[in-house]
Amino acid sequence: MPVSTMRIRIFMRITAVFLAVSMIFAASWALAAEKGADKAAAKTEAPAKGDAPEGDQMIKLGDPVVATVGGKEVKRSEVFSFISSLPEQVRQMPVQNLFPLALEQVINNKVIGGKADMAKLEGDAEVIKTMAQAKDQIIRGVYIERQVNAQINQKKLLKAYEEMLDQVGDIQEIHAHHILVDTEDQAKDVIKRLDGGAKFEDLVKEYTAGKGPKSGGDLGYFAKNEMVPEFADAAFALEPGKYSKTPVKTQFGWHVIKVDEKRKRPEPEFEAVKPQLEAQLRQKILADLLDQWQKEAKIKKFDINGEPIK
Repeated sequence: MPVSTMRIRIFMRITAVFLAVSMIFAASWALAAEKGADKAAAKTEAPAKGDAPEGDQMIKLGDPVVATVGGKEVKRSEVFSFISSLPEQVRQMPVQNLFPLALEQVINNKVIGGKADMAKLEGDAEVIKTMAQAKDQIIRGVYIERQVNAQINQKKLLKAYEEMLDQVGDIQEIHAHHILVDTEDQAKDVIKRLDGGAKFEDLVKEYTAGKGPKSGGDLGYFAKNEMVPEFADAAFALEPGKYSKTPVKTQFGWHVIKVDEKRKRPEPEFEAVKPQLEAQLRQKILADLLDQWQKEAKIKKFDINGEPIK
């Protein structure tokens, strides 16, 4: 488990006083995120002329009061502080969707906190035990994170980058267009018209009118293993500027393919893959450290009955 994830879980364990409240909040959060995603997808697929962006609201300067709980003010900065403690994938939600949910949780925390304060549970045995366990986990988590961080450096990341490039190797890719029709006869008609001098781009518009995205049949660049085999075999057999002389059948229908260009796939920039490389390196360093520490600890294991493991 990545160290950052471990710390987030520990933090959530400490702050989530009641499991039921956390579950209700998580459910409402997921539902709101799903609704927001559905609305975003609908707008992307079919934007209506004259539509104003829903939920857009100018965030004014300052630190206004955004709620009161028992007469005590809740400032916007407090909600933003709570948001900053959430996992990165949650923080990527649009602020218009995220803020009301975060505000609700801040309010819930204050309401529950007030009730808990009145119950005076500071000396409760279960609370003391749970806090001690959480403290131990936090200490272990901080120690592990510092040990891992001490072994992360630019030299190791660059080495991992070079190793990644070697493993990937040279990937050949092509840039192609296609015309997708329902029947073989339609595909043959397309080829016949191309042979007669018709322009590929004109036929794309004619045969794909009203069908799917308006991409002009452009598939962009792709490697052979990124397409279904029947399509990939036919496409990679063509030279740039040529089109398939026989219809190509796949599960999607009948294709006429035109290849525009062949090239070696450009290598990814180091900065673009650095976060991924760092995450992988952290996992490896942690695994190596644990292996080393276990050897130093001279561990002996027994089976479920306490008998020596043979």
